[in-house]
Amino acid sequence: MEKLSQNAIIESDFLKMEYDYIEYYVGMAKMVVYWHVKALGFKAVAYCGPETGYPDRCSYYIVKNDIKLVITSASQPSSYKIVSFVDLHGNGIKKISVKVNNVAESFQAALKNGAIPLQHPAILSDDYGFVEQASLKVFDDNEIVLINYDNYQGDFMPGYKNIEGDWDITGEDSALEKIDHVACALRLNEIGLWESYFNSIFQSKTVKQFDERQKPGEKKIGMLLKVLQSDNKQMNNVLVEPDHGIKSQVQLFIDQNYGAGIQHIAFCSSNIFKSVEVLRTNGVKFTKYPETYYDNLAAKYPNLDVAPLRKHGVLCDVLDGALLFQIFTAPIGDRATFFYEIVQRVNNYEGFGLDNITALFEAMEIELSEKGSLVKA
Repeated sequence: MEKLSQNAIIESDFLKMEYDYIEYYVGMAKMVVYWHVKALGFKAVAYCGPETGYPDRCSYYIVKNDIKLVITSASQPSSYKIVSFVDLHGNGIKKISVKVNNVAESFQAALKNGAIPLQHPAILSDDYGFVEQASLKVFDDNEIVLINYDNYQGDFMPGYKNIEGDWDITGEDSALEKIDHVACALRLNEIGLWESYFNSIFQSKTVKQFDERQKPGEKKIGMLLKVLQSDNKQMNNVLVEPDHGIKSQVQLFIDQNYGAGIQHIAFCSSNIFKSVEVLRTNGVKFTKYPETYYDNLAAKYPNLDVAPLRKHGVLCDVLDGALLFQIFTAPIGDRATFFYEIVQRVNNYEGFGLDNITALFEAMEIELSEKGSLVKA
């Protein structure tokens, strides 16, 4: 058998990568952890902080099936990296980690393809083994962490101790399974830059584009969206930028976040209607949509059972007999920035609900027009 070259092995490594953990920087980690545990059904597994040899932070590792989150806050005012991020951006995502087989070689390959280094490959170790990691810059203040746990047997990584017994909060299963995609809000004219950056470094491809930028004589939403997907379809990064002069949701995020960053994470659900019921009971607020959206959906797809969608406030996209159910939470913090999306893919739906963007815009136009909120020309 022909021996694979080192470059081929590294390229294969990137083609197989998938999301690992997502790390948030927040003002008070314990409170944010409690909300995720109580409202979303996560389990607190491990803790890292001054008591475990890390005096600058308090970090909690929480999981729900294949979703892994780290919630971090500063343990003292001198923890400037955490404090400055939260002061500027509010509670938000700092790091996205991805698994690789060889951190050092993948890091060097990424640099060769144009990646900006933040942390060179390093090894963390304790009695349970060691973890290799490195990080790359993305957007204004975000990081992509390359990580390998193959030689570690602990709960998460060195410096973390098990805390499951301290967070025994039981509730009904929220049916959240894994990360579906990560959506990023960018400044005007940034999308091409970061599209090239991601695709060059991670061998991903731009698989969808949604161009709703305003043109003379046309009434459009005012945004440009692109979906970048890894070869194994396990990493989906959605990039979106606003249109010039349009006060859109994307521009609102940029204003409130003081720059480009990660706008939302989408979680896959095994039963979205159950997820919505459980999360609403736990106090989670969702974005509401006009009744005209469901009226239009029923007219367009007569065989679609719209009743449960209308009841739960869930959106639906139909693509070649496959369905995407989706719903968005209200921002989870005080600023109008980060929120969650819940999706369920039925019959191997592989799209990203782009038709819903236009459908919602048109439905909202009808709703506002009927209420007299729009002045017709």
